Amino acid sequence: MPDIAVISMDIAGPAGRLESGALGHRVRAVDCYYLARADLSDVAVLVVPAAVDQEHLARCRGAVRGFLDGGGVLVFGGQLHRDWLPGGSSFVPIDPPSLQAYRVTEIAAHPIFTGVEADDLTFRRGVAGFFARGHHPPPPGAEVLVRLSGGEPVTYVDRTSTAGTIVVQATGDLLGFQDGQDRTAARIPGQLLDWAVGQAAGPATASRPAGGGRGIAAVYGGSAPHHRALTTPKYARHLTGGLVYLPELADTDLTGYDALLLPERLHRGQLTRAAPGILGLLEAGGTVIAFTGGEPPPEFLPGVRWEHRPTNFWWWLEPGADLGLAAPHPDHPLFEHLTLRDCTWHHHGVLDPPAGAEVLVALPTGEALLYVDRVSTGGTLVVSALDPLSHFGSHFMPATERFLDGFLPWAAGAVARDLTGGRV
Repeated sequence: MPDIAVISMDIAGPAGRLESGALGHRVRAVDCYYLARADLSDVAVLVVPAAVDQEHLARCRGAVRGFLDGGGVLVFGGQLHRDWLPGGSSFVPIDPPSLQAYRVTEIAAHPIFTGVEADDLTFRRGVAGFFARGHHPPPPGAEVLVRLSGGEPVTYVDRTSTAGTIVVQATGDLLGFQDGQDRTAARIPGQLLDWAVGQAAGPATASRPAGGGRGIAAVYGGSAPHHRALTTPKYARHLTGGLVYLPELADTDLTGYDALLLPERLHRGQLTRAAPGILGLLEAGGTVIAFTGGEPPPEFLPGVRWEHRPTNFWWWLEPGADLGLAAPHPDHPLFEHLTLRDCTWHHHGVLDPPAGAEVLVALPTGEALLYVDRVSTGGTLVVSALDPLSHFGSHFMPATERFLDGFLPWAAGAVARDLTGGRV
């Protein structure tokens, strides 16, 4: 089966190294005007050239979205001017153009650009401007790989807009660096494709079981607080599985993910509709992380018992105020990343964990606010009565930012350790 499909505009010209297979990958062409009917189930990477008909892509954007939501990798180099690419923004040209403005000054340490020198991107046969003459504003959470002298982000990787991976290069085509005249830049095509095929969750790996390496996916309920919390770059980089839009959750195959994050304040009917897939992820050995605000956790989660408590939003105004939170297991790895102070703002309810669960944060009464349960299912269930995502996402409650600063790196590391038999 081919690894790579290239959208073809049927423009006559000599075959490049990609099409000839010289870069070591099997390739097939897909006519742009048949894209909506094309079967891409056996394709890991979809290459979209600069000369593509973007008007047509905008009309069949569902095919592009479907490929990405299946875990594929899309590589585009050019100038966006129509709304077909998830997370994409229109091309912003450099004005006025100049040699200094076209100069590449920052290249991230990334497999695509290993061993590539900035001047070999800036100049082709002594001429500047082939690599980038502008930029596309990246979506929140995107990883910027290359910048020009003015700080313009000309190459980025977006793992937050879809369940797949999008590589965007402004102006030029990264696969066009194929001859010796480009010196170290000639490494890019092969390195890009090797990396992209390795990143893809789809073709042969689309139905792999939990633990297949796609990391943590977060359910996105569509609200502004959810959007800010889940796409803020320092948090999005730990959500390597990307975002799953809540109304699409029930129809999403979760077996390729290692973990699923359920923010507080999600539509209960839509969440319950997705219960079979969430429970399937747990039974397959995956991890589910569930937060709750003033609402109980999802009732279908095994072993979860919650009771409402009146919320005192003003406790901290009292002299000597202290919620008195306790860590029954202070040596737990979570507390290498945060403190009890970072867990302290308020709560709306308490949890009664099942026997055998590990309580990490508790009230003076012994009632739990956060616990880890590895006994109720074949996987790991992390449940908290705290509501950090909605508060941080609402630009409110400083402690919630400190909590997320520690919790999400711990969660990402814990999932990785769990896959290798370490302690969560």
